[in-house]
Amino acid sequence: MIFGNTFYVIAAILGLAAAIGALGQKLRQPLIIMFLATGIVAGPACLGLIQSHAQIKLLARIGIALLLFIKGLRLDLDLIRTTGPVALATGLGQIVFTSVIGLLIALALGMNSDKRDIGSLHGRIAVGF
Repeated sequence: MIFGNTFYVIAAILGLAAAIGALGQKLRQPLIIMFLATGIVAGPACLGLIQSHAQIKLLARIGIALLLFIKGLRLDLDLIRTTGPVALATGLGQIVFTSVIGLLIALALGMNSDKRDIGSLHGRIAVGF
């Protein structure tokens, strides 16, 4: 690692991503391709900013969080209003369907659905909740 502090490494990679992203905009390339190129340039093969698997895992999680945040900013609220009820009905239907089919499979295999945990501490907490 070139820098001693992880904060400086992340800042350098974000700056590098901004520069390569701006170059990609000039070349009319998709940003996702330029961000992949940033990962290659920042990796151990080129600049060596990222060297350990733990750093790669951390930066991958940060990248996914930023990608989802950016996509969330572009979300159309009218689209959510129109597809919301259908998505809710589909999701609830899937939960009910999966629960019923799972119960039927468990009963067919001779499993008992009652574990008799109501007297245990976690059972009393669940009922109280």
